[in-house]
Amino acid sequence: MKKYTPPLKDRNGSELLQMNEMFRGRFKVRGLIGRGGYGQIYYASDPVFPDDVVIKIEPVIRRGSTSKRMLLEQKILYRLQGRPHVPIMCASGHTDQLNFIVMQLLGPNIGDLKKRSPVKRLSPSTVARIIIQGIAALRDVHSLGYLHRDVKPANMCFGITQNTRHVLKLVDYGLVRRFMNPDGTRRKLRNRPGFRGTLRYVSVRVHDRKDQSPADDFVSMAYSGVELLLVNLPWKLAHIEDLRNAKEEFQQPNSPFLQLTGPAYTIFCAAVFSLRSSDQPDYSALQALLFDMMGDKSMKDAYDWEENYRDAYSNGSSSENKDFADI
Repeated sequence: MKKYTPPLKDRNGSELLQMNEMFRGRFKVRGLIGRGGYGQIYYASDPVFPDDVVIKIEPVIRRGSTSKRMLLEQKILYRLQGRPHVPIMCASGHTDQLNFIVMQLLGPNIGDLKKRSPVKRLSPSTVARIIIQGIAALRDVHSLGYLHRDVKPANMCFGITQNTRHVLKLVDYGLVRRFMNPDGTRRKLRNRPGFRGTLRYVSVRVHDRKDQSPADDFVSMAYSGVELLLVNLPWKLAHIEDLRNAKEEFQQPNSPFLQLTGPAYTIFCAAVFSLRSSDQPDYSALQALLFDMMGDKSMKDAYDWEENYRDAYSNGSSSENKDFADI
């Protein structure tokens, strides 16, 4: 399998790490691969870890105040280590100027893989396998009592080695929040909490400033699948209230846009949209609703981008039974 090298960003003088710098005396910086409001991401090599890595960094002081987003992500990733759908963390910590996380290098995110498709969508079999694995990732996070709160295609990636290229990883844990107490009971829901998430993918409940629950992570996962199947989500409205109402209309049983996703995904979405904040999702049952979409594919078979998006032109599916052995 050909070694994957991520595309590098042009340098503009604002870089916090330098090319060929030996970060922490161990990780050799190869280039910048991402930047945003919260920090920067670098591609690096590691003499200890068998594969290349990424270094995520954020300034300790951002916009005049102490930044805690990555400190939270460090804590959550540490607790989630060993789960198959969570990235491997190689190191984490802080200096006087930076908070940092070093983790395994992953492939392009699912949103970018969709954009590469000539028809700007993915096949039902590929989408089904992405969402089935995404549900497994949510089960990992929820089982520890946390919500992800930013589920979207851009936060899902596959591995880059022969053994991990069909294993989905859920990334970016900077918005995670505990929804369960240490004794396993649910935390009391807050009254009108602050907005957290990405506007395009959050549930109607989040629009209404309701406290989030596992059900809201599932709604974001369902919306992600819709976007992968239909090219775009059926809302691109500037006004936040119009966007909220478009989502509510989409979730109605007779929604023409929802029907375009196909019978199996429509049933899956209906089950997700019926979840209440107090419900404990049945992860296996929700995964099983997507098996028909897989057609004759197994979890180990090639995905669209491995076959030049050949299947993305078709919306066919079959009803073969599947099992969870490879999830």
